[in-house]
Amino acid sequence: MSNAVPFVNRKEELGKLRSSLQTDTGDFHVLVGPSGSGKSALLDQFQVQCEEDGVRTVRHDIGEPKSEAAFIYRLLEKWNQELPSSKWDSIKERVKSTNTEPLVQAAKFADPAVGTGARMINAALSGAVEDESLGNATDEVDFLINVLEAGPDERIVVIIDQFDERRLSKPVSQDLGRAFREIARKSPTNIVWCIGSDHEFDGYEDRITRLQVGPLDSGAIEQLLDKTGTDFGEAETDGGHAENTASFVTEITNFEGPNLTKEGLVDEIKTRTKGHPFMLALFLQTVRDEDISYAIRDLPMSQQRVRDYLEDRLLDRLEPQEEDLMRDVCVLEQFDAKLAAHLSGNTVAEARQILTNLKERSIIREVESITDTQTFRTHDLIREYLQGDIMGARERQSRYIAIAVFSSRLYDLSTQNTEEQISGSKIESLRENIKLHFEKVLDRKEAESVVSSVYSACEGLNYIQRTDVEDGLRYCYSIQDSVSIPSVVEEMRLQSDSQ
Repeated sequence: MSNAVPFVNRKEELGKLRSSLQTDTGDFHVLVGPSGSGKSALLDQFQVQCEEDGVRTVRHDIGEPKSEAAFIYRLLEKWNQELPSSKWDSIKERVKSTNTEPLVQAAKFADPAVGTGARMINAALSGAVEDESLGNATDEVDFLINVLEAGPDERIVVIIDQFDERRLSKPVSQDLGRAFREIARKSPTNIVWCIGSDHEFDGYEDRITRLQVGPLDSGAIEQLLDKTGTDFGEAETDGGHAENTASFVTEITNFEGPNLTKEGLVDEIKTRTKGHPFMLALFLQTVRDEDISYAIRDLPMSQQRVRDYLEDRLLDRLEPQEEDLMRDVCVLEQFDAKLAAHLSGNTVAEARQILTNLKERSIIREVESITDTQTFRTHDLIREYLQGDIMGARERQSRYIAIAVFSSRLYDLSTQNTEEQISGSKIESLRENIKLHFEKVLDRKEAESVVSSVYSACEGLNYIQRTDVEDGLRYCYSIQDSVSIPSVVEEMRLQSDSQ
């Protein structure tokens, strides 16, 4: 029996997405549904079908950008990886010989994506890079559209996932919503856009189609149970007699009337989980090697209680090392074996084996890495659940270690090549990760104390030198040797708070 939760149903939604490939208009779809409703799984399936049909795709998970410019630069990097653009390369080449330092200094406090990407965008928009086709570009969206128009004429699907308001600041969410509406108006007609979002951003344009991703129906739930080989066999009642599952469920749930059929049992699961794919996936995790009737017997009726119960059961089924690692890495959006080892105290080999086991059981999923290593993430709802249990000293210590590791990696990258030769997405992703974790701990402690704690975290880490961390922080925040790191970190935080 496979441990992976299979994809089922969503025929109507997939049909609408696939029909976009047959038109000559640039359709713009927004898949709307709460976290855990199956948007990412639907986008995964659509991407697979596109590739099977020979349609090229560009996919980007938004993450936690601090600005519209940061998001657009990441998207341009992904576009260039999949569809190398002569326009993008041409601008990048000309920026190398342009004095963009004043632009960097002006943008540094407002935009954490300062670096190669921000230099390119800012230089092009300011006129520092002469290009007739960029003459009408007035903002980052215009810059993006200009690059897209220089791409191939074939049908291309751009998939943007994780546009979740609950993970972004309200101003960034609003800015991205405006950017998407503008992109929908200006995008070349050969490009189909698919955005996974947990909210409806106001003021939809005519070219934007909203697809609601809701609960699974009883037929889809039955497909799930059949595909995972879940046991509908016999169960034992309290009286000790072997009876069929339907009559057993009738007894334990105090139903009145005739015994439940298989369809009635499926409807009972739907009632308990509300057909929510995330809770169904957790439920299937609890059913592994069990009769389904026993799994449903203790399942509460309240949706919130169902989720709490299922998440508790998920943790109960983990080995102690697996649970400890999950709790230690839940402060991170993405993690790899080496970073997980630093956080959890395991060896890298042990952490890699644990992550492999969790992936095989669909508890974590592999995602594109910023460090060219196998990288994973867990579902945001599981992250939130785990974080609720580790608030306090354990959470702060994990963030201190994360800052130290990311800073050391940033230092290593900065010494390998010149900034123009380093992948901009790696540099800026590491910078954003460092600043994100600083923001989380600066809410409760002074900058000097936080920086000191980061240095202390280095003492227990192999292969991480304090001097590398210090140099990485200076590179991250563009700090001169004569300037105190805590003072600049605090200044950046105050500047961010005031905006």
